[in-house]
Amino acid sequence: MKIITKTLLLTIIIIFFPLKSFGHVEHYEKVERFLMEIFKDGKKIGFNNYTFNRNNKNLVIDNKIEFNVSILGLNAFSIKGTSKEVYKNNKLVSFKSDTIQNKKVKFVDLYLDESKEGYFIRGSSYTGKVDLDIVIGGWWNHKIIQTGKNISPISGSIYKQTINFIKKEKINLYGKDFETRHFIILSKKHDKEDSEERRYDVWLDTNNNHILKMTYSKYGLWEYKLKQVIYSK
Repeated sequence: MKIITKTLLLTIIIIFFPLKSFGHVEHYEKVERFLMEIFKDGKKIGFNNYTFNRNNKNLVIDNKIEFNVSILGLNAFSIKGTSKEVYKNNKLVSFKSDTIQNKKVKFVDLYLDESKEGYFIRGSSYTGKVDLDIVIGGWWNHKIIQTGKNISPISGSIYKQTINFIKKEKINLYGKDFETRHFIILSKKHDKEDSEERRYDVWLDTNNNHILKMTYSKYGLWEYKLKQVIYSK
């Protein structure tokens, strides 16, 4: 009974105290760049940066990600990739990425099909159709904590997820305090019930809904931290 009551309470909190301007790309209209740093066990290992380019009602978001984990001087895990996410009239119409992960080539090519009732994906791990409510799994977009499924921006794999609101928290990043909402995403591959479930902890700025920090555990603690947001003048 206590578990049911707690779940109901959290649902009520999310419904009646929603995130401001939740889940729409037009609410990033003044953002030019998101600069994120990546840490592994407290050590900076790379970056994940987003650039926003606008042309009338079109928005193109370019992403560059690069990190390298070394153990005893040897390259243990690395990623280097780029992507382009295109929106027209605030709706996703295409996504393309190319990534080298541990010397393996991975890619995603997603586009709106002719009927405009879904997307078609050609990826290194998945090829097929998906519904319009899918979200690219990027950490610039707060819609990631509003959806039941997402697409891997590296391979095209589809993940189903559940989102739980934990509590309001004050966190400190780069010497500055922020009021946040703390969420947990539990994610696993949609077509494999026995696949590993991964937990992502996400902290959202209550002032502007930017994702300030994301953490997960895999052979240690990984952290993505928003170091700087650059706005248009």
